[in-house]
Amino acid sequence: MRRIFLDYAAGRDNPNAIYKEGRDAAERLSDVRKKIAGIISSAEDEVFLTTCGTEANASLRSLLRPGDHVVISSIEHESLLGLFQELEDGDVEVTYVAPSKEGIVSATDVGKAIRKNTKLVSIMYANNEIGTIQPIKDIARILRRNRLSVLAPSEPREAGQSWRSEQTISSRVVFHSDCVQAPGLLPINVQSLGVDMASFSAPKFDGPAGAGFMYKRRWVKCRVPKENVAIGLAEKMCQTLVVAEERRDKEVIRLTKLRDYFIDQILTWGSDPQVRLNGSREFRLANNANFVFPIESELMVIELDKAGTAVSGGAACSAGGCKEESHVILALGKSKQDAQNSVRFSLGADTKKSDIDYVLKLLPKIINKHKNIWPSPKKQ
Repeated sequence: MRRIFLDYAAGRDNPNAIYKEGRDAAERLSDVRKKIAGIISSAEDEVFLTTCGTEANASLRSLLRPGDHVVISSIEHESLLGLFQELEDGDVEVTYVAPSKEGIVSATDVGKAIRKNTKLVSIMYANNEIGTIQPIKDIARILRRNRLSVLAPSEPREAGQSWRSEQTISSRVVFHSDCVQAPGLLPINVQSLGVDMASFSAPKFDGPAGAGFMYKRRWVKCRVPKENVAIGLAEKMCQTLVVAEERRDKEVIRLTKLRDYFIDQILTWGSDPQVRLNGSREFRLANNANFVFPIESELMVIELDKAGTAVSGGAACSAGGCKEESHVILALGKSKQDAQNSVRFSLGADTKKSDIDYVLKLLPKIINKHKNIWPSPKKQ
């Protein structure tokens, strides 16, 4: 049968349309959700497609009302810190749990921060700057114990009325985790992790910009983002997620060897106390190395860029410069100067040992150009 499309005002891939093209688009998005749900061990209706991780994080706003209490860490992504700072102005109470000097948030400290009016706990799975992995499962276990210790109702219930299910639901603390850095590097089975909500972003696992997804358990009552992600981007995101998870075990082993080699070389050369690793070596993403250097991060980023290498400063840098010091480095108890001098290196699928060796040759030259304190490495 001949098809004539006369809804160009809406566009061809409109999954909300009831005609064939709309139904086809909706089915394609459903297939994406099913595949993602299979990877993270959830139901399809618990997966929501977004344009980025920040959009998913923003949905937490609808969970909270004036007088509610939130527990988060002080090293969360800026999109979450900014959100909760705004909510504090609206009479939502926020407790910021500080990490250790190694960048690890204590599950015990999170548990101690919970109050009767706590509605949300949000702790990231792995930090985006220093790569430290947080004890998500331990935090989930503490929250589950709190859910099981629900007090009996003060009023008698009618025959057949179940107070326990209603009381448990109303007193549950929602556990959200920013899991943006995890795919391809850490297990993302949400049942095993014990989270109630989680945010993901496609570019972090080599997917397309403009796509992400959110996980939300059915019982969590909050407004979810309207699915505005382009269908082609959603499908590409799904494909890259499948590949990242299939390759995860082998890739983590490969990247860990490269990362440890890189860190060992830097710390061997950097006998000067101005050269230090930020964050734990043990509980760290396989692809992350973050150092304090003797020169400012913006200068290091520019010099490496001129030499053909892209890295990131510890602060949120743009073409206009660094706006402020990294809140993550400051949360470790380090100085503002350390925060200004911190540089993040993150490895990926295309990173080879020859790339690391090239950067290792560049670093002392760049530092000596501006400080003349770091001897060039000996030839091996």
